[in-house]
Amino acid sequence: MTRIDMKLETLVNNGPAVIFLCRAETGWPVEMVTENVSRLGYSPEDFVEGSLGYADIIYPADLEMAVSQFSAYAEKEYNDEDRGHKEEDRGHGTFTQQYRLLNKFGDVLWVEAEIQVLTEVVGNAGSFQITVFDISRWKQAEKSMLNALDTEKEFKRIINSGHAIVFLWRAEPGWPVDFVSENVSGLGYTPEDFTSRNIVYTDIIHPEDLEKVKVEVSKNAEEGRDYFSKEYRVLMKSGKVRYMDERTLIRRNEKGEVTCYQGILLDITKRKQAEELILSQNRVLERIASGASLDEVLLLLVNYAEEMKPGLLCTVMLLDREQKRLFYGACPSLPKLYSKAINGMRIKVNNGAAGTAAGTAARTGKRVIVGNIMKDPFCEECREIAQKVGLKACWAEPIFSSGGEVLGVFTIYLRETRMPREEELEFIRTNAHLAGIAIEHVQAAEALKESESRFRTIFDNINDQLYIREPDGISYMDVNRVVVDRLGYSKEEILNMEAEEIIPSNYWASVRENMQKIKAEGSRIFEAGAVCKDGTVIPLEVSARIIDYGGKRTILSVSRDITERKKAEAAQRLNESRLETLVKLEQMAGASLKEITDFAREEAVRLTGSKLGYLAFMDAYESTLVMQSWSDSVMEECSIEDKQFIYPVKSMGLWGEAARQRKPIITNNYPAPNPLKKGCPKNHVHLTRHLNIPVFDGKRIVAVAGVGNKGEDYDESDVRQLTLLMQGMWQLIQRKQLEEALRTYSEELSKANEELGSMNMIKSEFMEEVMFPEKAEYEEIMDFETLYAIDSQQQKAVNTFIHHSEKLRRLVDSLLYQSLEKAGKIEYSFEETQLRDILSDAFLNNIFLIDEKGLEVEKEVPASLPEIKGDREKLTVLFTALVDYALKFIPQGGKLVLEVKEEEDNVHIVIVDSGKGISKELIPYLFDRLYQVNDSVSRRYQGLESGLYICKDIVDAHKGEIWFESEDVSGTLMHVKLPK
Repeated sequence: MTRIDMKLETLVNNGPAVIFLCRAETGWPVEMVTENVSRLGYSPEDFVEGSLGYADIIYPADLEMAVSQFSAYAEKEYNDEDRGHKEEDRGHGTFTQQYRLLNKFGDVLWVEAEIQVLTEVVGNAGSFQITVFDISRWKQAEKSMLNALDTEKEFKRIINSGHAIVFLWRAEPGWPVDFVSENVSGLGYTPEDFTSRNIVYTDIIHPEDLEKVKVEVSKNAEEGRDYFSKEYRVLMKSGKVRYMDERTLIRRNEKGEVTCYQGILLDITKRKQAEELILSQNRVLERIASGASLDEVLLLLVNYAEEMKPGLLCTVMLLDREQKRLFYGACPSLPKLYSKAINGMRIKVNNGAAGTAAGTAARTGKRVIVGNIMKDPFCEECREIAQKVGLKACWAEPIFSSGGEVLGVFTIYLRETRMPREEELEFIRTNAHLAGIAIEHVQAAEALKESESRFRTIFDNINDQLYIREPDGISYMDVNRVVVDRLGYSKEEILNMEAEEIIPSNYWASVRENMQKIKAEGSRIFEAGAVCKDGTVIPLEVSARIIDYGGKRTILSVSRDITERKKAEAAQRLNESRLETLVKLEQMAGASLKEITDFAREEAVRLTGSKLGYLAFMDAYESTLVMQSWSDSVMEECSIEDKQFIYPVKSMGLWGEAARQRKPIITNNYPAPNPLKKGCPKNHVHLTRHLNIPVFDGKRIVAVAGVGNKGEDYDESDVRQLTLLMQGMWQLIQRKQLEEALRTYSEELSKANEELGSMNMIKSEFMEEVMFPEKAEYEEIMDFETLYAIDSQQQKAVNTFIHHSEKLRRLVDSLLYQSLEKAGKIEYSFEETQLRDILSDAFLNNIFLIDEKGLEVEKEVPASLPEIKGDREKLTVLFTALVDYALKFIPQGGKLVLEVKEEEDNVHIVIVDSGKGISKELIPYLFDRLYQVNDSVSRRYQGLESGLYICKDIVDAHKGEIWFESEDVSGTLMHVKLPK
């Protein structure tokens, strides 16, 4: 039960009426009864626990009448044809009965029972409320009057001393009075006021009720009734209003004509005030429940209070959060001058006391009654202003919360000096209590609204998807905005869908199992998914737990989008697969070129999630691609009769862009029109998506690899996968080429060694055969011509051996340099050094071949050549290699020129040979580690053999320049510029 319900129950339980809530079943079982049933000697438990029904306390002689009247009323109330009311009007009818009840002690009490039907079940009354008023006193007075009609003396004694006022009216206009009991003095009148005809009875009936009373009297007289009762207001002689309950006997003559009316009047003002108080309280509570603002509720409360107690100026003041000042919540009738002066007053003044009755009540938490503002010390601060506006008395009641905290003050001001009557004190207390309910409820509602607003703000703006459903519900009760935005449905669409319409079918079993575990364990973390409106699926990590939502036991699922995590996991798996592939590739050193390329191609297809792949090698001049291989599935699908395997780069279609633009090209909508397309031959494999990349060796493209028809778009991750894989493949091919070169050079050297050994053996055998006797002349036995031929072949074998051993040495040196370079162990030591000496050492290192070829050497080196800052050892390697390279192309008896020029910032060295020259197309690739002089993939190691790429590295380390100029058959110029 809420605090508000508790306060409302307190009001009802202290009221004059006992209220029963009964079921329309045999014995009228009681579901609830107010605590003031104790007035009948019973406790609520006597009824609620089932030992007594309401019918059990009805006087046995009256029970049949009470039940039959209720049944007749219910039948009439729920007969649509008789009533002609709409369905929604049912359940609001009331009727009144009078009968006797037995209290717990067996005493008989007369009651008036007002019955209101509350619910219905299939056209019958379901439950009803009985509000019981004790009218035993009235019945006693009525009985006494009837019993004493024949004894005037006894009659007068009884009625003059009783609570009921007895009237005898003539059936004439104005209802003149022939007799009235002396106790009419309670209204301020004397019997003579009426019997003298100075006042007729209609003069004291409230003008607003007069017509209604006349109609009621006429109706009962015309219908032939002898008895009726009615309630209305009368005016006291002072002008005050009192509520009366009139019980009237209609007297007729022999002809049936009405001659007079005999009646008794009971003052029911207190009952009516109690009823009005309850009614006003109910109306205030209804406004509270409807969500009205605090200002509206307090104004309504004060207006009702002033209507019930005319002449009282009612106010509600609210205590601020710091509990230091009072501010008006409602004061409709209070003079503005006074309310403006008092609004915001402190509840404490300098001496520690409050300066007003309201302030004192707020500070002490006790009722403060001031009968005379001008004299009371509690009103020192407001006395002067109160005198100006005519306020003379003040009664203040503190307003408490259900926890006992002071919330404000309910205050009544009067324009007369007096103390409150007992009923007025109760009136103040009741209204302060109701104000406390209103203030606390509205404050709680506002706090709840603010809390709900904060919750909704967090709920809708949290980054995770939030779903709320009942444990056994098939649909969601609520979702946050992230769900709406992410899934693409409207919120209404989602709430009208079954949960499994959003959950992917492959997760149904798992989600159902986890829902059962959540109900048993309270919480659970698991993975699921959500289907977007466009059909895409979002992977989710769900953290679900049981919560209370709107008073219901529900499951809150906090669902985090783990798309990126899943991508990362997939990327991790892909990286692991790539590493495994690279390891496998590394282990294929003994495989053939076809096996290596086929493996790399198919792994490219697998790692990128594609359906097909291909690999093509570039020629030496980057002008033509030669198709190495296609996926088997492509070859099966492609039914072109004359398949092309050689493709000129310039005339290739869209798939040649990777070579032309020298970068990876992604085409995720291959069928779309594209100006770069050249058209596909008939029966070509169908492409939906395509990705291809150039494979580089240094700056030169050596191959193009491509994949196609992935189920989703290609992205940069696919580019990385394909690039790394193909670079690994190319490095393996390079290694195999180097191994092939080493093997070839070793075989050539071994062959030259064998030839040299054979020539040595031939010469030895020849010399043994021509040995002559001791006295024979040398010239007679020696065949000089044969010996010279043998020597020539022997020298040629020696030269061949030396040549191949030098080639092998240079290749090994280059490989060693390459290994040191990769390991970062190439170090330079820069110092001032004489370039003349370095060039001299370079020519000296090649003197053997220069002399062998009988070359003419010209050197133009200035005597004043300055020193340069460089690494002497590395520069010696540089120029030795350049001279060696030039010597390979100079024919026997040719010319080698060295020219050194001192320029402004550099020293320019030119080495010129008279050889056959180098093709222009080959010059850009001379400084690559590996390059080819023909279109064979297996002949790509000349760069390492020549050592020119080492020369380029050395020049770059010295921040210099190196380039070649050459024409076919006209020699080569090798340029080197080194900074001074």
